[in-house]
Amino acid sequence: MSDNCDSDKQLTDRIGCILSYAGSTTDISINYSLILANMFLAIRLMTNSRYDRCAAEKILYAILGFTFVVLFQIVLCLIVGCVGVSIIWCAICGWILREEKFLSSEQITTTTTRPAPNNDTSCGAVTSSPPIVATEQSKLNLLSIVLSMDLSAIIYYSIVEEPITTLAHILAIIMGICISYVGERFFYPTVSSESTIPLIGNRN
Repeated sequence: MSDNCDSDKQLTDRIGCILSYAGSTTDISINYSLILANMFLAIRLMTNSRYDRCAAEKILYAILGFTFVVLFQIVLCLIVGCVGVSIIWCAICGWILREEKFLSSEQITTTTTRPAPNNDTSCGAVTSSPPIVATEQSKLNLLSIVLSMDLSAIIYYSIVEEPITTLAHILAIIMGICISYVGERFFYPTVSSESTIPLIGNRN
């Protein structure tokens, strides 16, 4: 992520140099492929049935979060003198790591509970029917592939770049985790376990 961009250039030229890795085709191929892969997986996770009635909130927050990370990447590189977009896919990776916890827990909950009837259409309300577990399993398979790609890239750059690059990757992942937490806390509250009734058990 060393800076090969002339600081005397115009701002737009410097930003273009940052986003294009100063012309490094290898870095462009690796990092933009990872951005696309992580974005695709993130979109799949956002279709999690837990948040069916929070679609507008999810989309708005995702756009705001992604915009913040992109701006953070650009401003950081302008200030410290670096090139690249790896912070973007690392932040998405961090978001995915936290969202995966809810995906896994929902898959387990789906097999043991059923949402109680509820006409509430507000964000966080329980839906009238459970999701299909097979669909969630396909997301988990995709998650394994994308996270393996992310880990491979982090290891690769830990070998070919300075240690500061690996530190930046780790901090970006933590930032993504924090973004996910803020979204859950303020934008799309999770479904309470008290809103479900067991499929298995005594019915008196």
